[in-house]
Amino acid sequence: MKLVKLSAIVAVAAIACVGLAQGGGGRQGGRFGQMGAQSPTSIVNRDDVKEDLKLTDDQKTKLDAINTEMRDKIRSAFQEANGDREAMQKIFAKMGEDTAKKVNEVLTADQQTRLKEIFIQLQGNRAVTNKDVAKDVNLTDDQKKSIDDLVKKQGEAQASVFQKVQAGEIDRSEVQAIMEKNSKALDDEIGKVLTSEQKDKLKTMGGKTFVKKDQPRRGGGGGGL
Repeated sequence: MKLVKLSAIVAVAAIACVGLAQGGGGRQGGRFGQMGAQSPTSIVNRDDVKEDLKLTDDQKTKLDAINTEMRDKIRSAFQEANGDREAMQKIFAKMGEDTAKKVNEVLTADQQTRLKEIFIQLQGNRAVTNKDVAKDVNLTDDQKKSIDDLVKKQGEAQASVFQKVQAGEIDRSEVQAIMEKNSKALDDEIGKVLTSEQKDKLKTMGGKTFVKKDQPRRGGGGGGL
């Protein structure tokens, strides 16, 4: 049972790890800016994002190399942590920080700005789990605490999904739809925490409309690096 739970943690962390970046965690001791959060760099591997950013062939090649390196590290992270959950979370947090830094070194300043706009549009209210976005919309400490709690509940729900997959109670083909449903629920609940002014600020920060296109199904990251 312990192995199943740890495997579930790894699966959730692997999906989120590149979103733990741009300075790492939020306030000390909480989950804000941590497991539930993503950064703009977590969506850079989407085909429609690459098209909007007008990436050059050289940039695409460099991002592919970063992507391969990250996936290799994920495969070895479980063994490195040796079953220690806290160590595992630290490893994935560090991986997220390193990956985001490398991605931003590939992008121009304008591309980084546009990537953040697209990220906000795709994430909706959940974008405020990123510490930089939270700062931009002036989240209060009470709001951060409320969002921490919501993120924690979603993390537990996502881990439960992977545990059920491991136990054969849920087919892997069902996972994406379940996770999308959980993410939508989180978005709705965070929306109840935000003020009208903060929601308007988020909309403005999203910039020009991003034309979202259906993405081919990929293992693990759902379009992230």
